[in-house]
Amino acid sequence: MRVLQHLPLLVAILLLMTVTSCSQPDSDESALRDEFEIPSAARVVSFKVQPEKPGWFGREGLKIDIAFQLSDGNFREYAARATASGKWRSLPISEIFLRRMAAIETAKRLRIGSYRMRGETPAPEGSVYNPTDAQMLKTFVESLPPQPANGLFQIRRAGTDIMRAPKSVYEEPDQDLNDFMLAMLDTDRKQIIIKVSTSY
Repeated sequence: MRVLQHLPLLVAILLLMTVTSCSQPDSDESALRDEFEIPSAARVVSFKVQPEKPGWFGREGLKIDIAFQLSDGNFREYAARATASGKWRSLPISEIFLRRMAAIETAKRLRIGSYRMRGETPAPEGSVYNPTDAQMLKTFVESLPPQPANGLFQIRRAGTDIMRAPKSVYEEPDQDLNDFMLAMLDTDRKQIIIKVSTSY
């Protein structure tokens, strides 16, 4: 009888355990498939995510690298739709877009402000604590998947909560980004390569 009294609570606990045991990477893959309308037949050929699970304040510093392999026919259809939409650009990614994704101007402004607030003289330019624009850009580019030799790219942003908030296509590089989804279509390999990054 006591067991029956506690049955609703036991059912609720079991449901909660089932939901929380679902792996985050699987839901990340599903979310990105939905976001970019990737064909269900496309298979994942590489996948890295950090962190896999939320911390106290969510998934701070989220980084996801995933690549989907499409058949020749599926890729042709996908690339044709992307081209027709007018919302994809030809690779390579121009430097101004790379600088905006890397948030170089924001990083410089915050670094200068920090030195001023502490009343300190900035470290020598080019040092670890005061890198040049070129150094920051190089580090950022190295954190991205290699750009395909031929294909298209698109950047989406949310502002906060990149995986769940509504996204918009970032078409004009008019301000630094604090999060982004970068998708690249590799025409030669017939792949869709996606990089997700947050800086909060």
